[in-house]
Amino acid sequence: MSLTAFRFLRRHQHLLVALVKRDVAGRYKGSVFGLVWSIIEPVVLLAIYTLVFGGIFRLRLPYDTSLSAFSLYVFCGIVVWLAISDGILRCTFVISEHSSLVKKVIFPGEILPLQVVLSAMIHQLIGLAVLAAGLILLGKSVYWTWLLFPILLLPQFLITAGIGWMLASVAVFIRDIRQVAALGTLCWMFLTPIFYPEDLLRTAFEGRFAFWLTLNPAAALIHNYRRVFLMGLTPDWTTFLFLAVLGGALFALGWGWFKKTQSSFADVI
Repeated sequence: MSLTAFRFLRRHQHLLVALVKRDVAGRYKGSVFGLVWSIIEPVVLLAIYTLVFGGIFRLRLPYDTSLSAFSLYVFCGIVVWLAISDGILRCTFVISEHSSLVKKVIFPGEILPLQVVLSAMIHQLIGLAVLAAGLILLGKSVYWTWLLFPILLLPQFLITAGIGWMLASVAVFIRDIRQVAALGTLCWMFLTPIFYPEDLLRTAFEGRFAFWLTLNPAAALIHNYRRVFLMGLTPDWTTFLFLAVLGGALFALGWGWFKKTQSSFADVI
């Protein structure tokens, strides 16, 4: 089933690229700052979380107690999380948003959720470039492992696309799924060590929920991005394998579910 999906992507790659370009360009169309908002949003969140958790609660990293190190740690997590959550949440209304296209028999509707997922990941790349610039400007080490971050994009894409396909389909029939997804991602965010050190979650409640760091794909992805960018380490290959397997499974499941329900979209929207 996954091979069928990849063959579909290859067959419609030019259309997908064109739609992603249009989505990226049109997202901030008419705004004064345009794509700069891709930088402003994570930077504002960084300032808030650093002020609250780094300034008020005085959280610090065990291996570097400086506030700048904590800020970069938070920023890395925010950039990755925004791409995951934005891609998933936008999938809940992407079909209804493009109802005129979906009703055309010749248009491949499967491509619409992929459009918003890839668009979110492009904004993530902008954020990662800002992270790299921040590391250099603050005099932090520049590691060769930065070159490895593209391999993390594949499982991230598979996971987000799989979830996106499922939510995009369900949202056509159950509109409340948008609110459920928004609430679910909010809970997911706070249960992911984005703006607090991983050790806090690992040791909380006498370590009873430490397993969540392994099972939570967002936590595993963010952990590996931090290893690559902030610690100069290669990805944790055990968690990477878990992410790859999970991504493949979700991708196949999402594709199958979307294909099964797609024929009913035009009758509902």
